[in-house]
Amino acid sequence: MSETPPGPRPVVIDGRIARKTSNGLRLTFHEGDGEPLATAVQSGGGGRGAKLGVLFGFKNGGSGRHALSFADGHELIVQSREQKPTLITDATGGDVAVVNRVSKGVDRSTAVGPDGRELFQFSSDPVEPMTTDVFRVVVTGAAGEDVGRLHVIRKAAGWKTLSDVLDSAWNTYLWWDHAGASLPIPILGTRLILLRELTPIERDVLFAACVDLAIGLRPYIAEMN
Repeated sequence: MSETPPGPRPVVIDGRIARKTSNGLRLTFHEGDGEPLATAVQSGGGGRGAKLGVLFGFKNGGSGRHALSFADGHELIVQSREQKPTLITDATGGDVAVVNRVSKGVDRSTAVGPDGRELFQFSSDPVEPMTTDVFRVVVTGAAGEDVGRLHVIRKAAGWKTLSDVLDSAWNTYLWWDHAGASLPIPILGTRLILLRELTPIERDVLFAACVDLAIGLRPYIAEMN
């Protein structure tokens, strides 16, 4: 069983997926019962066909320019790209970070600032990186220090505990239960378990990584491929 390291009580921030009226995905971040810290919305994609795919529920997440808005008013764009690094920019187009994601021969993802300085590494949990309910990612800082865990929630049971509760029937998806149902939502959200206070830029990049994972559906560890 995977556990977070001992130390000060961790801060837990959940990002939960829901649908907008336009059928696109929305990811809302909360710490406990507090007001939303930030909200991300799925891009309509490029071209009329992609936009209609989102509208009618045929395209649930994936590549695109996903908008991330924080409670203090500032915004980021998370550009989730196929077979290319993820780009994180501010609302004016200024560079914030690049995520070089896991690939053949590379077993971890790395977030790098515009000055080339490494911000975070994302690697597989060494004990239990994947269950039917959750992917578990270890987040370390530039000096190799333990920053926390990032859980990518695959099934509802993944929210109930920080470890696997139940090895239920293999059913990765949550179905959207209304007439003329859209496609199933592939990821239910993310959970950040933070072991130290973050700087503003660190917070922005980790929230953007959650958007890249939950809406962009980009792999950060080998088990996601």
